[in-house]
This record gives sequence, C-alpha cells and structure tokens, in this order.
Amino acid sequence: MTVATIIGVLLLFVLLLNAMPVAFALILSGAVGVYLVAGIQPMAGLLQNAPYEHVASYTLSTIPMFILMAEFLTAGRFTRDLFTASNKWLGHFRGGVGFAAVAGGVMLSAISGSSTAAAGTLAGSAFPEMRRLGYSDSFATGALAVIGTLAIMIPPSIGLVLYGVFTETSVGALLVAGFVPGALTALGYIITISVVVHLDPRNAPQAQPRLPLPDRVKGLLPVWPVLVLMAGMILGIYSGVITPTEVGAVGALAALVIGVGMGRMGFGAFSDALGRAARNSAMILLIIGFSAVFGVFLTMTGITQQIIVAVGEAQVPPFVVLMMVLVLLIVLGFFLDQLAILVLTLPLIFPLLTNLGYDPVWMGVIFVKTAEIGLITPPMGLNAFVVSSTTGVPVGRVFRGVWPFVLVELILLALLVSFPQITLWLPELI
Repeated sequence: MTVATIIGVLLLFVLLLNAMPVAFALILSGAVGVYLVAGIQPMAGLLQNAPYEHVASYTLSTIPMFILMAEFLTAGRFTRDLFTASNKWLGHFRGGVGFAAVAGGVMLSAISGSSTAAAGTLAGSAFPEMRRLGYSDSFATGALAVIGTLAIMIPPSIGLVLYGVFTETSVGALLVAGFVPGALTALGYIITISVVVHLDPRNAPQAQPRLPLPDRVKGLLPVWPVLVLMAGMILGIYSGVITPTEVGAVGALAALVIGVGMGRMGFGAFSDALGRAARNSAMILLIIGFSAVFGVFLTMTGITQQIIVAVGEAQVPPFVVLMMVLVLLIVLGFFLDQLAILVLTLPLIFPLLTNLGYDPVWMGVIFVKTAEIGLITPPMGLNAFVVSSTTGVPVGRVFRGVWPFVLVELILLALLVSFPQITLWLPELI
C-alpha cells in the first residue's frame, strides 16, 4: 500500500468524522490522492470530466423518478392512509398496531425506496395510536425504526439501484432478487413482535376492538388507487413489460395523476413535492458523481489488485473472506449511512468477492441487507434518530427497543448467506 493511498483514505475518514458531507469528503480526498499519485494536470482533468460522466447515466434516472413518485404520494396524504387501512384490518390483535406498521411498511416500501422516509411516515402515523393503547415507548419506537428499513430491500430499492449502477450489475435482476428477502424480513419482524409481546405483555397491554368487515373494507377505499399502482409496478417489472428504469417515470406520472385526479394535491403541495424530490435527488447524485473521483484515485493506486493478489497468495478460504467483509460492513454501519458505505467499499470489495466466485446479484442483496442493519444500530442508526425526532422519544430509548429486531436481522442475514438460492431463484425463474 503506497503512502498516497494511506493519505487519501485517512483524509477521507478524518473529513467524515468531522461531519463534512459525504460528497465533499469524497471529492476532496480523491482529488488530493490523485494529485499525490499523478500530479496537478491529471487531477484537473479528472475534476472537470469524471463527476458529470459518472452521473450522466440513463439508468440513474430511476432514482429521481422513484423519489418523485414517493413525494407525490406523500403530498397526496396516501402514505399515512396505507397505515390506517392496515390498522383497521390488524389492529385487533395483541401487538396489532405493530403488525399494521409492518404491513404499512411493506406497502410504503413498494412506493418509496427510502428507508428514512418510510420510518418517519410510520412514526408519525403509528406512534400516537401505540401510545394511546399503552405500548411501551422503547418497543413501539424501536419497532417503527426497524420496520422503516424494509424500504431499502423491497423494490423499488434505491440501495439496490445504486449498487447496480456502481458495479454495472443488472438493476432489473437486483430489484427482482430483493423481493423474497424483503418478504422474509417482513415475516421476521412479525414473528419478533409476537414473541416480544408474548414474553412481556406490558409492551402491548391492550388491543383495539375488532371492526366489522364492512368498516375494514371501507378503509381500503382511500388507498385503492395506490394499491393498483403498486401492483402494476411490480407486475410491470417482473413481467418485463416495463424496464426498471422506465417504471420509476411511469410510477411518478401515475402518482401525479392519482393525487390531482382525487383532489388531494393542490399546486402548493405539488410544488413542495417537486422541491423535496429535487433536493433529495441532488444529494444522492452529488455523492455518486463525486465518488467517481475517489474511485479513480483507488484505481490509480492499484490497491484493489494488490488486495486480490494478497488474498490469493494467502490462500484464505472464500467464505472466511466473505465473513470478514460482512463484519467490516456491519462495523462501518455503526458510523456511516448505507449510501456512504456502498460508495466507500464497493470499489475494493466488489472485485475481491467476484474474483472469488460470488454472484454479483446475490452480493447486492447481502450488501444492502448488511447496510439495513446499520440503519438501526448505534451510534449512527439513522432510522432511530428519525423516529426519535418524529415522536419526541429519547434516542437512547429507541435504541433499547431495536435489539430484538437486530438479532432477527442477523439470523436472516445468516440464512441469506448460507442459502444463496433464496435470493437467486426468482431472478433465475424470470
């Protein structure tokens, strides 16, 4: 490892630890590294061309379209209605509001792709009802923070799209591959809620009265267009009628038509949704563009090939290397958000693991699943902070409620690692 490599990587982590935004930390440390390796002229040429060329991608248009679709549906107040409808069907069970939050989280995931947005929406919708029914604050907020992470796995997942862009892996195959692990994760959350409530009934001391069937059916009326939109998107992707890149644009247009057609989105809400979508898209695309500079720096140092050669010469079993990578990703998740982890690690780890024979699509799901765990573990745990700020519950209490779910997440991760066909059978079938 050269001195330039050490300086560039250390500078990146120093900037991140001092709270510099990820995008600017990447371009600054990458530019310094390129200057140390190749000089001022290559650095200037790289800064001039690389960020734009990295972002000017047809595939990347999926991301702002998915974000815009979610913002239109949020502006039309459909996202809260999804939880309300689920609660009418499941709220009469012990822990039923938690089950309803899982169901609402699955539906939010199918129209959002943003974990933090889903966590914030669920916290604002479900927590008041949980508090009214006497749910413990730590259990309720911990469950909501964890349920929000479903959005990073269930298609359309921004995490899977970014992984596909960074590694040039089929985005369509990745989105299809995320469906079964996402469904298993939702089932794992339901089982966890049931077990926690059974072991300590004080976590959910009472349930809501069971509503008559006509009232439950009536609760679906406000959200039926969204359910049709979700089903159409899923069928479109899985049937191949619409490409994953096109489905975001179709979904955004459909969400706009639904919101305006039902009279639930005026001009003010429309312009606010456009503004939020533009800001969020710009943040993500800025990180992607500036990561190109840091990626070129790592390529110029040759560190990736050096690591691959070193692992080959050491004759370390591939499974041991994979375990070391997963531990590294989980530890990084304690301090960094999932997008930063993907940007920082994929240039090194992806070539290493593919060289060892691991399937790129399966690796994408494993990477995103591991990042999902980082969203709920301290000290970073972005979803925990989002739920804390939304509910007013101290973040330490939120973290206390997530640990049973973290255990389940680790079990699910072990299953996906041990049985790759869980992830791969649906993409292979389609």
